[in-house]
Amino acid sequence: MRTFLRACFVGVMIWGLVVPALPAGAAEWIDVTDARLLDADKDPNNWLTYYRTYNGWRFSPLAQITPQNVKRLTPKWMLSLGEAGNQQTTPLVNNGTMIVTSPLGTEMNRVYAVDAVSGKVLWKHETKLPEELSGLVKILSMNRGSALYKDRVFFGTMDARVVALNAKTGAIVWQTQVADWRDGYFFTMAPLAAAGKILVGTSGPGEMGPRGYIVALEAESGRELWRTYTIPAPGEPGSDTWPGETWKYGGGAVWLTGTYDPQAKLVYFGVGNPAPWDWNLRKGDNLYTNSVLALDIDSGAIKWFRQYHPNDTWDLDTPHEHLLLTINKGGQMIPVTFQPQKTGFYFTLDRTTGKFVQAKKFGKNINVWSDVDPETGKLIENPGMRPMAGAPPMNICPSIFGSRNWAHASYNPKTGLVYLPGMEMCNKYSIAKEIVYKRGALYIGADFTAYSPEEQAGVVRAIDPVNQKTVWEWWTKAPIQAGGALSTGGGLVFVGLQDGRVVALNATSGKQAWEFQVGAPVTAPPVTFSVGGKQYLAVVTGGGKITGDLLVGDDPKLQYLKNLPVGGTLTVFGLFE
Repeated sequence: MRTFLRACFVGVMIWGLVVPALPAGAAEWIDVTDARLLDADKDPNNWLTYYRTYNGWRFSPLAQITPQNVKRLTPKWMLSLGEAGNQQTTPLVNNGTMIVTSPLGTEMNRVYAVDAVSGKVLWKHETKLPEELSGLVKILSMNRGSALYKDRVFFGTMDARVVALNAKTGAIVWQTQVADWRDGYFFTMAPLAAAGKILVGTSGPGEMGPRGYIVALEAESGRELWRTYTIPAPGEPGSDTWPGETWKYGGGAVWLTGTYDPQAKLVYFGVGNPAPWDWNLRKGDNLYTNSVLALDIDSGAIKWFRQYHPNDTWDLDTPHEHLLLTINKGGQMIPVTFQPQKTGFYFTLDRTTGKFVQAKKFGKNINVWSDVDPETGKLIENPGMRPMAGAPPMNICPSIFGSRNWAHASYNPKTGLVYLPGMEMCNKYSIAKEIVYKRGALYIGADFTAYSPEEQAGVVRAIDPVNQKTVWEWWTKAPIQAGGALSTGGGLVFVGLQDGRVVALNATSGKQAWEFQVGAPVTAPPVTFSVGGKQYLAVVTGGGKITGDLLVGDDPKLQYLKNLPVGGTLTVFGLFE
């Protein structure tokens, strides 16, 4: 098969090709201006950026689909994305044109422009990748989506480039080689378009060793404007938290798209774990891993940071979205960041200063920490939970996948609730006797086997972030590792599941209102949009090694997940008429 695919690309330049477009339908591109991105919350019809709005809510005010009529939801069209597995893209929609990304293993990155009503492909861009790609990128050959700005589409590649395409034709406008993929850098996140810049963070460092960073490129030209490292070099603030030269290979990946406060001109990124996973080799707090960085959008300067827990050794990192909320605390309205974490705790910080506001445990199976100090916000670590090199495996809860993983949360301002897909998993965990850094190779030094202590391993929680209460829970057999939640003005929460179902839950009660089996794991977040006065739901299926063998482990009750076919299909639903 690989030989056949290679033959298909004879004579094609390595940087990419554009497949001729089909005749356009009703879709007509309208430039995605700064004003449209800033006012995205006032535009219910489109989904212009990764979270739909800069605040990260993944909420749509569309209300045509309700708990009363959701049972009439039926597939309208389907599109094969050309690759079975590791599909995690968020489709974007602009005036009837849908933009969706898709990898083809480690052979190429793809971008499709599709008529959102009919499913007709308007154009397809393919960019070929080096055959020598190795290490973590082989396991995580995925792409989470694109960014739209003016008349362009921006995406990151698995060989560490950022590419700008003409949104009407798919032709390359510019491309910038941001990093050397031979060092283990690659891009899976959807870029963030803000203030005339394209922001992207490096995948890979936490498991392959190089220092992570966030880079801002000029949207017009692709010129680099600033670069902020997540691991400080000697002499920089925080460098004393790294012994010797461990900072050079300290990790700190930036996996997920940041959120943005235009008034404060701050962008918030969660930072991943340090490398290698053996804490004995890098004793110290290891800044800025497992932290949130609040960066000045114009300069990239770190305005404030908070490390959620130091010297991580369990891969319980904090790269997830920081929801931007305003809460009433002691009679005062405070702008905050709210992040539910793999740790099984959620943290609320003042988003202007980074000051700790409150935190609480939401996970059920946690033995690494006992609680969080209500005054300082520091996690209280249980003694004896740090593995020693060469020692027998330990039972660690939560597992490396966390109490929540890649499945995004959604905040509904009408209910005041955060809807969080997650899981209850543990693992048998051990540290290798020896791990040595080698350029371009995995730099983990740990072994784990996942299992669930619960009969039902997956859960969707409705959390009141102000009063720190779980209002309801909806449980399912398979863990919800990827994908995410979408909440709507119609009073529904849509969630894709590992077992191939898309479900709709009542946003107030948590009662299931609808489900549809799409035939493969749903590992991408659902989105909703409207064209011609009709509301639609878009869902991408995926799967792959991370959501199969690694997640299932040797747990007997989860082995059935290994038999599910992997996907690679975009399905758009609408109400039956």
